[in-house]
Amino acid sequence: MGKKRHFTGKMVVGEDEGREFAFESNTERLVALVMLARHDVTNVENQVLFNWVDRAGKARKHFFDFRITLRDGTRIAVVVKAPHKATDAEFRMELSWLASQVTPDFAHRVSLMTANDLDPVEIYNAGLIHSVREPDPEPDAAVRRVIAAIAGPVKIADVVDASGWPGRGFRSVVRLVRSRELELADPGRIEPESRVRRRII
Repeated sequence: MGKKRHFTGKMVVGEDEGREFAFESNTERLVALVMLARHDVTNVENQVLFNWVDRAGKARKHFFDFRITLRDGTRIAVVVKAPHKATDAEFRMELSWLASQVTPDFAHRVSLMTANDLDPVEIYNAGLIHSVREPDPEPDAAVRRVIAAIAGPVKIADVVDASGWPGRGFRSVVRLVRSRELELADPGRIEPESRVRRRII
């Protein structure tokens, strides 16, 4: 507030009461949603403090926007910037100097992300997945009974019809994608005509 084109906010992520994530740009919000939805990501930390020393020898503090942990144990410290800032030579030199001081006990690598790195389809699916994070026990149970009997890919619309919960059943299917019980059989937006299958472990 009080500044043109300045976007800040907070959102709740995770199970039950969840965790509060603060963000200082819409791109940060979108990166968080996308990372939380990716199946190869097991943990997302927000605003992670890192102590470093600048070129003049002065001790400095930097808060990485995110630290992502992948399923294989790799940890990535993420800096989110607007595209025009990410190409600034002075900024890139400073980030390179900072990244050179990051050790494996903190992160295995540093990644710079902009809005240009985000796929619009992945953004859409991530937002949908986040929107259904609260359980709905009856349709969730009905959808689980349906998918227990399927073999191979099946249209979401067919699962919803078989569950007997129109509308809420669709949200339950998306919730099972979120919980890794189901996965999309084909790339694209999660829609009633999309196909899902039981996740192959």
